Amino acid sequence: MNTPLLKLMHLQARGFLRRTLRGAGTPKRMVLLVLGVLMFLLWLGPTVFAAINSKRSDPMRVQTMMPVALLGICLITVITSAGDKAIAFTPGEVNFLFAAPFTRRQLIAYKLAKSAVASLLTGLFLSILLLRHARWWPACYLGIILSLLFVQLFSINAVILAQTVGDRAYSNVRRIVGGVAIVLAFLAVRRVASVHSGPGGPVELMRHMRDSPIGSAVLAPFDVFGQAMTARGPAALAKSGLLAIAIDGLLLALVFVLDSAYAQAAIEASARRYAKIQRIRGGAFLSIGLGKTSTLHLPAPPWLGGAGPVAWRQVISAMRSARGLMLLLLIVAVGAGPALAAAAASGNSNQMAPLLIGMMLWLTILIATMLKFDFRGDLDQMEVLKALPIRSAAIAIGQLLVPSFMLAALHVCVLLGAAHAIPAHRTAFLIACALALPVDLLLFAIENLIFLLFPSRPAAVSPGDFQVLGRQVVVMAVKVIALAIACLPTMFVAIFVWILSGRSAVALTLAAAPLILIEVAALVPAMAWAFDRFDPSLDTPA
Repeated sequence: MNTPLLKLMHLQARGFLRRTLRGAGTPKRMVLLVLGVLMFLLWLGPTVFAAINSKRSDPMRVQTMMPVALLGICLITVITSAGDKAIAFTPGEVNFLFAAPFTRRQLIAYKLAKSAVASLLTGLFLSILLLRHARWWPACYLGIILSLLFVQLFSINAVILAQTVGDRAYSNVRRIVGGVAIVLAFLAVRRVASVHSGPGGPVELMRHMRDSPIGSAVLAPFDVFGQAMTARGPAALAKSGLLAIAIDGLLLALVFVLDSAYAQAAIEASARRYAKIQRIRGGAFLSIGLGKTSTLHLPAPPWLGGAGPVAWRQVISAMRSARGLMLLLLIVAVGAGPALAAAAASGNSNQMAPLLIGMMLWLTILIATMLKFDFRGDLDQMEVLKALPIRSAAIAIGQLLVPSFMLAALHVCVLLGAAHAIPAHRTAFLIACALALPVDLLLFAIENLIFLLFPSRPAAVSPGDFQVLGRQVVVMAVKVIALAIACLPTMFVAIFVWILSGRSAVALTLAAAPLILIEVAALVPAMAWAFDRFDPSLDTPA
């Protein structure tokens, strides 16, 4: 590779380290950096201890699931625009490197060298996480690195082939592949649900798929990576590792053969990638299809003091910029039904209740951070909102409605499925279903109030930013404490009414829901005050 490009990689690494350390120049940032590092160490320590001391899993299980996982990642790369990440350059690299006297192959080598360095670091952490599924750490580390490079090279070839055959033809191919993959996935889910109660379950099904003539032919290029990861010693690693290196080498050679279309494909992928990063930083997480006109026509909303148009605008934003997130929510809501039905058929329905409660709590926290169709997603449009001839309280109400209703719809779908699959806890799930919308309104009211008081970008500016991790820890702790303070009095009153009414579920629901809505109504003036004091010229993060 060209010497100036190597020098550039060295300077980029130094700049990243300098930016991370110099960002902690103030006491506040230093505290956030220390908290972020502590959280990382608290995660890493138990993980390493568990990987070393836990019982190792069956290597055949890994060799069965690894090829299917790699095949799934490759299909997702073809169906979606995930391959843009593999080939995209930053805007600065596009402006300077593409105009500099470097050949296409030198730029390819520069991009692949950066990816290889990133794979070395990523593979180190993944090898620690997956060590309990391997027999020898060097084999686990090398197998993961080769798998990451395989996915990277496959993505680059997919993007270059798309540029070679034409975007329109490639889009048609993606639609066909996507449709076939969805049908096959649906059939596989039905098959998994039918055999779940039997011995082996999904793993046994994957083993049968791999041993079939078609499955063995399709999964043969992916099988060597699982064998390399689970190799027991140098001899086994040399056999499977050399085959994996040969496959990666063939993909690398194909990249250089198709280098004539690399520059144009990289420029277009870089533009799409940069636009997606800007949307994510603005709050449109998992945004797919931005800029496409929706075929659905929404009628004019009621005025509602100005809250109606604000909510209507957020609905339009969700339809245009978050189709991927909506698809994810739909998959989660629909996929919960077969999983719960399979658990009920296997006789484990009672044991599923605590697991489901924990999953719902985790899912609520995760999805709430994604549904930024409120003040968090309008960080760069605050001056426009403040210029509207609408009362601040009405704007606050309008910002709460869309994410609350979206999360409540997800909760209702999952809880109704749980009520059907676990009859022993049906009453509790139905009560939770009735309280889903009030609780979600309270959750997003607290979320937006904290955001208006302490605004921050929805996503990190650069990976590995421990200050962002520390800030997220602090904000998460404040949200949990605020939510607990708001819910505890309501819980005590509702339980008291439940006892007095002879343990009536209706009385408990009728007592809890109005109290939660009163708390939401009390938070609306606080949100309006925080919105009024927000100064876009001073409070908008860089």
